[in-house]
Amino acid sequence: MNIRVPKSSGFCYGVRRSVEAAFQLAREGNAYMYGEVVHNPQVVEALVQSGLHLIHDLSEIPLEHQHNAKILIRAHGVPESVTTEITALGMVAIDMTCPHVKKIHVLVAKAAASGMDVIVCGTPGHPETLGTVSRVTTQAVIVQDLDEARVIIPSRTFAQAGVCLVAQTTHNQADYEAVHDYLAGECPSITALTAHATICGATFARQNELRGMATQADACIIIGGKNSSNVTKLYDIARALCPHTVHIENAASLDAAAFSDAQNIVIAGGASTPAEDVAKVEAMLRDVCVG
Repeated sequence: MNIRVPKSSGFCYGVRRSVEAAFQLAREGNAYMYGEVVHNPQVVEALVQSGLHLIHDLSEIPLEHQHNAKILIRAHGVPESVTTEITALGMVAIDMTCPHVKKIHVLVAKAAASGMDVIVCGTPGHPETLGTVSRVTTQAVIVQDLDEARVIIPSRTFAQAGVCLVAQTTHNQADYEAVHDYLAGECPSITALTAHATICGATFARQNELRGMATQADACIIIGGKNSSNVTKLYDIARALCPHTVHIENAASLDAAAFSDAQNIVIAGGASTPAEDVAKVEAMLRDVCVG
């Protein structure tokens, strides 16, 4: 049995930075993470056990603890109204928004200030996407892929100043390119398109590396939170190329025996998957299937 792990598996820079800051805040006390600092249940639980409180609204913090409470802003970022409220309530924002995400915030804010509408190629309801559209004072439209774009875009009227296109940093590169080509060539309602390739380099490299390996595999195991956008994108990519692909959150949910007949297995973790989780799955596979 040949088991391969992409070099790009494991925490990306932005996630590692946020998680390290989160554990430091847990040691300091009176600290909270606004939403899950990373979409990985095991990491979030470890932080909660370390003393970092998980909240989804600032009103969840008891009044007697609000003054100088430290609020960790996750790598995905938060809507602009949240940071404003943190300051107004006398709390301290510890901003761990990924620099790549902050770049998108600046791009869309400038585009809107110039009168342009904004189209985000990303996942509706995802924290990063919500944070991005909160910076747009003109019209903001979210589409996930070409199919959605063909349904949603023709029904909208866009500003004469044009449209700014950005992508969620962890989105599928192929989906973004298809949406871009459609907007650039088939949309008479868009007078001018300014596109920014904002999928981060780590995501692009991770997706491409997996594509290359999955084509040569007879089984793929994608590890990470079921609510993680970047992990889900990796699963979709692998499954399209290798039908025997599963998505698990950790080694405890792996049915290793189901891979006993596989000769070439790829194990990949997302940007929100700790490297040790990938190592545990690999060790379990070797123990059960190789002996």
